[in-house]
Amino acid sequence: MTVLEPLSQRCDDDLDRFQSELALNLDLDLWDSRADYVSLLTLHASKGLEFAVVFIVGCEDGLLPLRWGAAEDDANLPEERRLLFVGMTRARERLFLSHAKKRLWRGQLRPQALSPFIAAIQQELLELSQAPIFKPAEKPSGEQLDLFANPNNR
Repeated sequence: MTVLEPLSQRCDDDLDRFQSELALNLDLDLWDSRADYVSLLTLHASKGLEFAVVFIVGCEDGLLPLRWGAAEDDANLPEERRLLFVGMTRARERLFLSHAKKRLWRGQLRPQALSPFIAAIQQELLELSQAPIFKPAEKPSGEQLDLFANPNNR
């Protein structure tokens, strides 16, 4: 609550202004760079922040840039490219860009193409790797514990 007090004082009795400023600034107002945790941010919310390591996921055509199939989507390409650049420049030490070869999209498993923004990056600037395909872990042998079991009944 102490974080919200200055905002409350600035807005006085104007509830609409308070709600609007809260919605627009909450991520940045509550950001604590000293905390030891993972932060999930949109590319929009990352502007002005820096992190040692940044992961940008979903670097696939259709997601980045977002395309719904309409021709007017191409009008947003410069803004989408700028947003990706903002996200990329948040990394001080390491930047990971990832994409899926297949993705469940609109109810169907579909092959995914690499984002044209990533494809345009000079290859000598990239270190490519492929994550291994993960196999489900084998079930451990032994008794399955019951989270709600009464320990006195054992």
